[in-house]
Amino acid sequence: MLYSDVISSMSWFFLKLFAYIFLIFLYCEYLIYYFVLLRCSWPQLSKLEQDFTIPPLLPHAQHKPLRILLIADTHLLGNREGHWFDKLRREWQMYRSYQSSLFIFEPNLVFFLGDLTDEGKWCTDQEWDIYVQRFKTLFSTSSDATKIHVLAGNHDIGFHYSVTDNKLHRFEKSFPESQPYVTMVTYDHLHFILVNSMAFEGDQCRMCARAEKELEEIEKVLDCLKYKQCSEQYKHLDDIRYTKPVLLSHFPLYRLTNENCTDLLTDNQKLKSNYDVLSQDATERLLSKLKPRLAFTAHTHFYCYQEHIQTQTKEFTVPSYSWRNRNDPSFMMLSITANNYAIQQ
Repeated sequence: MLYSDVISSMSWFFLKLFAYIFLIFLYCEYLIYYFVLLRCSWPQLSKLEQDFTIPPLLPHAQHKPLRILLIADTHLLGNREGHWFDKLRREWQMYRSYQSSLFIFEPNLVFFLGDLTDEGKWCTDQEWDIYVQRFKTLFSTSSDATKIHVLAGNHDIGFHYSVTDNKLHRFEKSFPESQPYVTMVTYDHLHFILVNSMAFEGDQCRMCARAEKELEEIEKVLDCLKYKQCSEQYKHLDDIRYTKPVLLSHFPLYRLTNENCTDLLTDNQKLKSNYDVLSQDATERLLSKLKPRLAFTAHTHFYCYQEHIQTQTKEFTVPSYSWRNRNDPSFMMLSITANNYAIQQ
């Protein structure tokens, strides 16, 4: 065999090898996300979940449900406990999954349910700014039709007794659309109430006092919308309809254990109030004042469902979105109208 033939044969071999490697990379790092996500679709509304005591905003044929993605516990790694390659790998996986989801599903809203960062509670202001830039790069949206809201988690600002004014201020400054106390956002007459779980310790600190004040104010707004008996300061709400709100919290609402959860990782150890879950008092206060039809929570990294009988509130705990926290990260999809909803995990 001539030398030129050998060179040609080797060149062809390496060309095919490069092509195979490129195709494998393309599939594993790009296409697989589309193939997996295309098996999902927005959940369809069913009359089994419809609340017939609440009239629809518009005739059913004319009113499309609001479509929402719920994402929890992204835990972007920091400089202290995260290896650079692990950080790169996990963030790339979440980035590809998230951007593929936006492209396929085109949600109206995305809620991040806290613990955006892993070391936000420890990091300096400079490190925090880098964290925020990374988060907004990974979870950006190019469409004005998709709105994003975030909640503060204990890894972002610390547990109650390690929260400082500076941590609260920088979170509020970084995410001005999502105040780190209690806030209500409304889309298509559907009301979503975002609460700072660490602000319900009940010790009347400045953070807790402000959260309680804002909770009282939101209760008045909901009563105004519901009964149409509004004082002059709420006249600007005349064109907004009342619908039962949706509660969003990083900590799950109070429960004794996780033994009734459906995730295989759950156990029956007793849960600690204000650490694993909200306290019973805080939970009862939120439910009695807001009377939400649904609650979405996070923090545990696994799925759980429970129903709070006193207000008939159905609570869904959203699993972690990070491969570092579980081998099957996921998110939830919510289709919701004034009197109906459907959920897909």
